[in-house]
Amino acid sequence: MRLILGAVCVALVAWIWSLGFYVFTDIPYSTMSQTRDDVAAAEALLEHFPESGTYILPGRDSGDDIRKNMRALGPVATVYIQRNGVPEASPVMISIGWFNSIVIGLLIGAAMLMLNKFTVKYWDHVAICGTMGIAYTAYPRFADIIWSAFPPGYQLMMIFSDGVSFTLMVMVMAWFTRPKKSAGATNAF
Repeated sequence: MRLILGAVCVALVAWIWSLGFYVFTDIPYSTMSQTRDDVAAAEALLEHFPESGTYILPGRDSGDDIRKNMRALGPVATVYIQRNGVPEASPVMISIGWFNSIVIGLLIGAAMLMLNKFTVKYWDHVAICGTMGIAYTAYPRFADIIWSAFPPGYQLMMIFSDGVSFTLMVMVMAWFTRPKKSAGATNAF
């Protein structure tokens, strides 16, 4: 029962962090560039990208000369497009997000229950799981900067956001998965 309650609390903490960071601060948006005209940019996207999906410029189907030229002189881009739009916060989207966070909480909890075989200290659990989570958070973002020429500002902001979120989730779940104290047990912190 503590594992399920912990997973629900993990989802709540992740939601509070995201709400605070993405709604009440301008930090994420200061790392993003703006178009001169969103409507005109959207029309251009619809004209050049035939269906929803992910596009990389220059693409593999471009000839060697085109790829070499675009790599040297630009532009290079990765475009994610949903041609039919996405509701900002539909009940279905919110439900899927909560389900995702609860599953992540359960997975973190499962890892911590396995760690209980080796250490029962709260801060050991936070350090071990937090380090692994931050490593995985940083890996794809730095890879995008290095190999896909993504601008670093947004990627670094996402490492910060995801790293803080994951660390908070780990701290919550470490509390719920700590062994129950028995008579004469020492402090598990």
